[in-house]
This record gives sequence, C-alpha cells and structure tokens, in this order.
Amino acid sequence: MSINKYEQHILVLPEDDANRQIAIGFINDLNVNNRAAQVLPIADGWTKVIDKFSNDHV
Repeated sequence: MSINKYEQHILVLPEDDANRQIAIGFINDLNVNNRAAQVLPIADGWTKVIDKFSNDHV
C-alpha cells in the first residue's frame, strides 16, 4: 500500500538491511497503521542517507 500524502505519515530511509528489517517489523505490527509509514530503498551508508534525505526529501 502507499501512504496518503494528505495525512500525517513517516518515511523511513534505512542505512542498511538491518535497519530496513527493523522498520518493516515495526510496520507489520498489528497496532501500526501501515498506510502511515513507508520504508524507502536502502541508502547503503549513513553519508548516502544524509545526501538522499537532503536532495530528495527536503
């Protein structure tokens, strides 16, 4: 499912696969609205996280 850009939501930009798995596990929990969160593709390192965040999401 995709997020609703008109409602409050969170984007998760994981540094590596371990962070991605944690985020997906959190979203798959029964008490979390999975339409309010989206896990983006892995950035491959914290410096790339900063670059992608500042270039694509700010």
